[in-house]
Amino acid sequence: MSTVPTGPAAARRTPRGLAASPSTRVRTLAAAGVAALAAAAVAGLVDGVGEHGDLSAYDPTVTADAVHLRTPVLTILAEVVTMVGSEVAVGLLTAGVVVWLAVRRRDRLRALHFGATMAVSAAVTLGVKHLVGRGRPPASVVLGPVDTGYSFPSGHTLFSTVFFGLVALLVADRLAEHRGGRALALAGWLVASVTVGASRIYLGYHWFTDVAAGWVLGVLVLALAVAALGLLHHRGAAGRSAAPHAEADVPSLGRDRGAGLEPVAGAVEGVDDARPAR
Repeated sequence: MSTVPTGPAAARRTPRGLAASPSTRVRTLAAAGVAALAAAAVAGLVDGVGEHGDLSAYDPTVTADAVHLRTPVLTILAEVVTMVGSEVAVGLLTAGVVVWLAVRRRDRLRALHFGATMAVSAAVTLGVKHLVGRGRPPASVVLGPVDTGYSFPSGHTLFSTVFFGLVALLVADRLAEHRGGRALALAGWLVASVTVGASRIYLGYHWFTDVAAGWVLGVLVLALAVAALGLLHHRGAAGRSAAPHAEADVPSLGRDRGAGLEPVAGAVEGVDDARPAR
């Protein structure tokens, strides 16, 4: 008869992912709620841009204020920040992180998740840009080469928000027992996202609501990514929890079968003993 392991044996058989499943479910539900709020915010921004009202009504004023704040030092800083947040730079950084996760950390699931999330952010950027079709600020306020592509949302802002958010999640997971480290990771993500977005307004490439849409869409993509990762971990924990029970039943089954065959073996031996010698 099989027995349920208790004490140290039970602790060894309990998967770590199973113990963390309640917090994983809470995290997944919270991410789904954030994604819903972000989607509603994006819908509001798109509606305002289409009607030239709401927050988009303040776009010319914000751009004019940014032009008045320009100084040689701020311009150099803005150009450096916007270069770090460019599609090319973020793409190279993404490739580096994916390779590090897959080769160095041997975490192929997390590597695939990181790369897929960045690919989704690129698809969302292109899709919304063509869906809204908004023009950029006038060329007279642009510091640098003029970009004739669509303006809404800011691709630099969205890519940076998603990329640095994913990096912050990796750091937070590594520092799960250190609240201070997790707070610093979150602060770093916020500073990087806000700085890149502000540089796009300062250099005249985007309206304020373009950047705001980049932030909100970035949060939306991140929230969906966190929810998806939570579901993957939950399924993995469920699969690992089922395996020990199956393994525990196999030895007991062998013992039960052996116990049932003992009387038969004894009877056969008795028959052999009763046979006359030839």
